[in-house]
Amino acid sequence: MNTLLKLAAVSFAASLAACQHTAPSQIPEPVDPVPPVVGSQGASAAPAAVPRVAPQPRPATVITLHLAQQQQEPSLIEVDAGGKTPLYALPRPVLIQSDIGRVSPVDTPQGSFVLLEMNERGIPKLHSITQQARGHYLLLSVQGQLVSVARIGESIRDGRLLVPTQSLQHSRAIVRAMRGGS
Repeated sequence: MNTLLKLAAVSFAASLAACQHTAPSQIPEPVDPVPPVVGSQGASAAPAAVPRVAPQPRPATVITLHLAQQQQEPSLIEVDAGGKTPLYALPRPVLIQSDIGRVSPVDTPQGSFVLLEMNERGIPKLHSITQQARGHYLLLSVQGQLVSVARIGESIRDGRLLVPTQSLQHSRAIVRAMRGGS
């Protein structure tokens, strides 16, 4: 069984607070409400697309986090994250909006971020995945659009995930989309 599937079987979660942050080069602003079309595994995926097995009619799930790695494996979907090499992600998210208690825009001298604070259900998921998936990647999507990529650097115990964004306006657009606004 491949590394990512083992991790997913143990716990469905993801994290960034202790991650190395990189934002994809082609992030729309404001957040695009239309999910992208993703090519098959052998074909090149649409730029900044989040992996999907099939369209999922879940309008309440706006924010998802997928676990990804650099090594290609048959069960993983290729994702163009705007870097030199593609990433390969699990088709199902490891964290979804119902695992998140609060989302807030954050602006610091180091850049703009969205702070995802997990709820009681999400905290142990986030901790487990970050503990076991060091060196792998988390892909944050909003309404099917990839908005951030981060490499997991260390375990996150407090349930607080800081995700980089393009700007404070982009952070606010993500928060509005999560809350169902435009």
